[in-house]
Amino acid sequence: MKKIVVTLAVMAMIGGLAMAGGRRAPVTALTDDQLAGLEKLEAVETLSFNDAGVPTFIAGELGRLESGDHAAGALRFLQELTPMFRATGREELGLSEVKEDELGKVHVRFRQTLRGIPVVGAELLVHADKGTGKVYAINGTFVPDENLPQRPALSGEVALQQAAREAGIVSGVALDRPELVYVVRENGKAYLAWMTRVAFSDAKGEHLDRIYADAVTGELVTSEALIHSALYRKIYTANNGTTLPGTLLFQEGGSSSDSVAMAAYNNLGYTYNYYKGKFNRDSIDGAGMQLIATVHYGNRYNNAFWNGSQMVFGDGDGTTFSPFANALDVVAHELAHGVTERTADLTYASEPGALNEAWSDIFAANVEAYKDGAISSNTWKIGEVCYTPGTSGDALRYMNNPTADGYSADYYPERLYPNCTPSSSNDYCGVHGNSGIANLAYYLLVAGGTHPRNKTTVSVPGIGMAKAEQIFYRALTTYMTSSTNFQGARNATAQAAADLYGGTSSAEYNAVQKCWDAVGAPGGAVQVTTLSNGQTVSNLSASTGNWLYFKITVPSGQTQLQVVTSGGSGDGDLYVKRGALPTTSSYDGRSIGSTNAETVTISNPAAGDWYIGFYAYSSFSGASLTATYSGGGGGGGGSMTESEPNGSRSSANVISTSGTTVTGYISSSSDSDYFKVTVPGYRTLTVDLTVPSTKDYDVKLYNSSGTLLASGTNGTGQPEHVTWYNSASTSRVVYIRVYGYNGAYSTTLPYYLKPTW
Repeated sequence: MKKIVVTLAVMAMIGGLAMAGGRRAPVTALTDDQLAGLEKLEAVETLSFNDAGVPTFIAGELGRLESGDHAAGALRFLQELTPMFRATGREELGLSEVKEDELGKVHVRFRQTLRGIPVVGAELLVHADKGTGKVYAINGTFVPDENLPQRPALSGEVALQQAAREAGIVSGVALDRPELVYVVRENGKAYLAWMTRVAFSDAKGEHLDRIYADAVTGELVTSEALIHSALYRKIYTANNGTTLPGTLLFQEGGSSSDSVAMAAYNNLGYTYNYYKGKFNRDSIDGAGMQLIATVHYGNRYNNAFWNGSQMVFGDGDGTTFSPFANALDVVAHELAHGVTERTADLTYASEPGALNEAWSDIFAANVEAYKDGAISSNTWKIGEVCYTPGTSGDALRYMNNPTADGYSADYYPERLYPNCTPSSSNDYCGVHGNSGIANLAYYLLVAGGTHPRNKTTVSVPGIGMAKAEQIFYRALTTYMTSSTNFQGARNATAQAAADLYGGTSSAEYNAVQKCWDAVGAPGGAVQVTTLSNGQTVSNLSASTGNWLYFKITVPSGQTQLQVVTSGGSGDGDLYVKRGALPTTSSYDGRSIGSTNAETVTISNPAAGDWYIGFYAYSSFSGASLTATYSGGGGGGGGSMTESEPNGSRSSANVISTSGTTVTGYISSSSDSDYFKVTVPGYRTLTVDLTVPSTKDYDVKLYNSSGTLLASGTNGTGQPEHVTWYNSASTSRVVYIRVYGYNGAYSTTLPYYLKPTW
């Protein structure tokens, strides 16, 4: 089986049936035909459904377009998957668009019809690598012709009149002859409907809507506005109370004698125009969401906030703060929280919360520079207009020198509240204070320079705000998620820079990496010290959150690799991984005690480079590290030849000894070879696959239920190295599958498989 994450009301693992909270997934989520369709795909990693049980998103290694004509190849690819979409054969797909992007990807869009009738809202997209044709995703909405009405019971005029009444249209004018369509709602359910455009007016102004009337019952199915107000602001007053939204003062196009209300209105306008002009983003949600603000909140209230649907501004106490709505950057900051909520939705705690705050500060600075027409010293001050009105020149936060406020951090290893439990008493692990780290990174990316307190010696080449703001916006809206941390923010902004400005060799990409290096964010270039067998390095030290890295090359035939740290003070944790730098979540072995005394032992290590990470859980100094490999006496090794039939888990060849080298053949385009191993508790299974130089063979690991545990999918002639850690105290059975990608096989050229544990 393949790993398939199914999104219905819950997340499930088909085969393993593992679910969050220990619940069991309904096996009936997929029909037999859909399961058969899945078998045609190479490796499905994620599969989402709508309420109608039709896939809306499929991702993974799905296969390859067979034709150089991307449109024709994509259509054939979808036709092979008709069981997945519960298609009956009466549905048609028409080519709508073929789009190639700057990343070398091709995106083919199809629109659906049923018996020649358009299906409004139904379209499928196939995403593939342009050069190789490898399909990595399919998404969209497809409507199977399952018991859908074929003929209308009411005329278009009668049905639309009834629907218009339900829509509250009193005296509308139909602009088109009724058109018969199918229309699909958000839940995936489709209706046979009459469609037309209707012009009408009401107390809110002029409207032009498209309405859909059920062709059988005449009921309103749905409607959509065709006139979108470019900017719609509503300003309320709480009258120094705390009930929201309060009393409406005025809305778009109006005015008020209340100067604070007018400031809120104007500052919302500046902010809206910035997003629209820079990113073509129509308000907070990108779809013209009303901008609602309440002023005069509370009595002498010293704060402003975004509550998920509107912005709220206090008047301050007159000493620490004056009215918050007067400050453009404060208004822009709160609106940016709304944009973040509608995009990455960064969790408001710990590192994601600090990034949430930072992105609001960053776009507040961008908006202020946009309105002023130039960058000034005030650009990098947050809240300078409303903070301590009796003191000139100061601010709530300083992006170019964060520690100047007496609280904020500017260097990741010295971040506030590391490893804490978020609560209101610690600012949810320092979301405001730690925002200074990303704020400084952004300032350096725009203006260039070095760390203001010389915490690093990295010199960042400034690229200007015009480029930097595009990078940080794309990172937020395309790559960041609710749990993105500082390393994730580095990755997101770097990928955005690569997307926008010429890949990983561009000056902009390099500048992004350097701006994060300058503030000590994890994930940058690292120094790796090469060790010889048995070598000891001494007097090691690192500050909290930092790593020291080492590498040792292990020859073949060794039965043990052991890494030992000891001595000194503090708490360093030890991580070991073959072929790549370890992290706290990716390793082949680890030891995480409360001191520097740690030992990691790897049995029967595969030949190659092993990387060692010594991580400062808390600052340590005076420690020593020794890495040693040895041979003989391990009791492992041996060889065997795969025995057919072994094309399924039930017929898998059993490998009982760690380190056994298996010689096997993929003898046909449909051949898969399965092997069964038993991994002891708290041990790491390492699988190395050596393949013929002209063949593309892949390896996957599954549990007893068929859930994918790990995979190796390198290209032609490339070896595979896959690991899986058994985190249980008891032994677990693992199945190893070797197969040819895209039908690769050879009856004369063997592969060599070596599992160790």
